[in-house]
Amino acid sequence: MKKVLLLVAFVCFSITINAQEVEDAYTADAQKLVKIVSESAFSPVIDQFSGMVAEDKKDDLAADIKATFPELFAAMAEIYKEEFSHSEIKELLAFYDTPVGKKLAAKTGDLSQKGMVAGQAWGMKLQGILQKYQ
Repeated sequence: MKKVLLLVAFVCFSITINAQEVEDAYTADAQKLVKIVSESAFSPVIDQFSGMVAEDKKDDLAADIKATFPELFAAMAEIYKEEFSHSEIKELLAFYDTPVGKKLAAKTGDLSQKGMVAGQAWGMKLQGILQKYQ
């Protein structure tokens, strides 16, 4: 009887360890994806804040901001895990490992900035349209 209980306990423990390893890999992959997708997108933020401090403090500010990335990326990884399965995240990582995926990741910040400008222009146009109906 003791041997059976010991065997059952061992199997349960092994399953728990394996499930934890799978979850850790899922989280690690999600964090890797977030870093790839987001890191260049935050460069304009660093540039914007750098314009608010003295020249001799810009490098320290950038380093301090970048030091907050792991915490942000971990939080964002949890969001990605709510939206994407582990296999989907692996597929996205495979895409971002291709030349076009690398280019997209590198251009994300520029695309975001240009998209904001386009969105602001569109918003101004919508204000004109809205005024017709008031």
